[in-house]
Amino acid sequence: MPYLIQSKQSKNYRVFLFSNRVRIGRGEGNDIVLKEPDDRPVSRRHARIDETDGAFVLTDTSTNGTLVEGRRIDRFEMQHGTSFEIADYRFTFVDNRAVERIERAEGEDPAGEGADAGEDETLDAGGEALDSVGALKASLYLDGIVVESESMVALYQDVLAVAGINVPVLIRGEPGTGKEKVAWTLHRCSRAPGKFVPLNCSAIPETLFESELFGSVKGAFSNASDKAGKLELAHRGTILLDEIGDMNLSIQPKLLRFLEDKVVSRLGDNRTRQVDVRVVAASNQDLKAMTREGTFRGDLYHRLACIQLDIPPLRKRKEEIPALTDFFLERFASQHHWEVPAVSDAALNLLLEWDWPGNIRELMNVLLNGSIQARGKRLLPEHLSAIEREEGAGRSESDGTFPAMTDVEKEHILDALEKTGGNKREASRKLGISRDTLYRKMKKYDIPI
Repeated sequence: MPYLIQSKQSKNYRVFLFSNRVRIGRGEGNDIVLKEPDDRPVSRRHARIDETDGAFVLTDTSTNGTLVEGRRIDRFEMQHGTSFEIADYRFTFVDNRAVERIERAEGEDPAGEGADAGEDETLDAGGEALDSVGALKASLYLDGIVVESESMVALYQDVLAVAGINVPVLIRGEPGTGKEKVAWTLHRCSRAPGKFVPLNCSAIPETLFESELFGSVKGAFSNASDKAGKLELAHRGTILLDEIGDMNLSIQPKLLRFLEDKVVSRLGDNRTRQVDVRVVAASNQDLKAMTREGTFRGDLYHRLACIQLDIPPLRKRKEEIPALTDFFLERFASQHHWEVPAVSDAALNLLLEWDWPGNIRELMNVLLNGSIQARGKRLLPEHLSAIEREEGAGRSESDGTFPAMTDVEKEHILDALEKTGGNKREASRKLGISRDTLYRKMKKYDIPI
């Protein structure tokens, strides 16, 4: 079944499944209703898609226009990955049949290559749907990954580039930045038929770690049982060794040996087993510095870091906070069956001002707490008390001793614009906000655009 991925200004993604026709417009009778004011360039009956002789044809029925690759069209036969625009909305067309054709042409069996029927079409279909950054963002969003900043787009483009190369990968990033998400995407994009098996190296007692990693046989130690280790379970797949810096030095030579010969021997067993698995390690520690201190083996570090992916902290990609906020609030509303709360400007400003030492995990927890307090109503600064507790004090209005926050923010924006010569893209980067947010604030403070 085909579907459309919809976004508005590369945010707020939605997925719409349809069979042989779909209608798009502002009117309530459409299959996809674009809720825009009357003065916005969206017609009541704007566009439609019809299946004709096995092809899906996009027809513009508006007075305002539908664009494909920047050109206004009247009628356009869409291919898998085609994107079109209506006002500020972008749609990407995904045709499952194209995925099947590509796999047959390449002689691949989706089940044999680890892709379950109907999943991950936009990531797997020969890259056709990933020609644009918007399509990449949409594909990741379907997997619960929100990407808006240039640094994160570049990171996931690197993930796609190295996915097919079966060598160890080291993912570095502060706690809460999403290292497991990156590792999981790497596994999905590799199309490996085996499982994705995560193992947290800091959560397992030292005495049990070797059996968890390599497996054991009955009688190997007290209460031992016949079981496969995580490396065996990940055969023809991917194992994530999370917080690898916490792995005990006594285990590290055994892991290094496995990386060299890909053979495991269960604890207490003389037999060996050949295992084909991709090893991905993740850490929030500086492993290179640990090698100098003697707390991590240098030869293991160099073996693991064949390819290194660095995840920037949230404070260096604050332009993602509005999209992440929308994503989490929608998720919580769906889970708890209340309306998605609108976010007040003051609340959004508070979220943008905080440096998020706990990164996305902290943002999610703060928003869950606020969402419970708001319960579908407007999200206000007082609902974000978790931030204030961490700051050690609440926020109060100016008493005359200090300049008002609005004045400080306006001067901050003017200073950024001056230092960048009026380049709004560079100014928004320096301010740690999106260009959309910058334009909104410039309008709010009567700064010439």
